[in-house]
This record gives sequence, structure tokens and C-alpha cells, in this order.
Amino acid sequence: MNKLEETFLRLCLKPGIECNLPGRLRLSFGKYRLLPKEAAPYLHYIRDVLRLLPGVSDAEINPRIGTVLIRYDTEITSSRAILKWVDIVVDEGIRISKEDLWKDADESELEALVRKRLILRLPQQKEG
Repeated sequence: MNKLEETFLRLCLKPGIECNLPGRLRLSFGKYRLLPKEAAPYLHYIRDVLRLLPGVSDAEINPRIGTVLIRYDTEITSSRAILKWVDIVVDEGIRISKEDLWKDADESELEALVRKRLILRLPQQKEG
């Protein structure tokens, strides 16, 4: 992946806050339609990676309008921590895409690799 492709991907995956209520955060991805069509079958992983963050109980993806509704426990995490987690997930995904490890991996091996890397990057405590 070259620098231009990386910048484009970051633009497409940059969330905006549509609604922020205690325990409910709706993020919109205004440029998601610019992502390659090959990315569509992998949208279900969004829920999985968001739920890795302690305190996140659910994430509902609406690919038609490019939003994600995240439900979370305010005693465990915060909207700020969730936004930081989204950035971490994008960074790690880009990092993995630059490596050769994933090219020969099947989908379950790739999922295990991503999960392992993200677990290592989980925050240790609640952020304001």
C-alpha cells in the first residue's frame, strides 16, 4: 500500500459523531461509499472489533447510510475511548495490510491475526 492509498483509506474510515448520548454513540463514515466494493463482505467484522473494547456491548452497522450505533457501559468506557479505539483499529489494519503475513492466510487465520494484534493494543483503563 502506498502513501496515497493509505491516506485515502484513512479518509474513508474517519468517523464523525452523529449522536453522542451516555451509553449510545452513533458514528457516521461519510466517505465509506468510496471504499472498494470488495470491502463490503467484511463489514460484519466491525461489530467484532468494536466489541473487543471493554464496555462495548453491541454495535449495529447500517451500510446503507454508513453509520455504526455503538452501545456501551459508561462505567467502563467512554465515547472518547471508543473514537480512540476506532483509530487504533484503522492503524493496525493498515499496518497489517503492509505486511506479507496476511497474503497467504485464509479468512480465519487473518481474523485470528487481527484479534491477537488488537488485544495487545486494548486500553488498560477508562479515559474521560
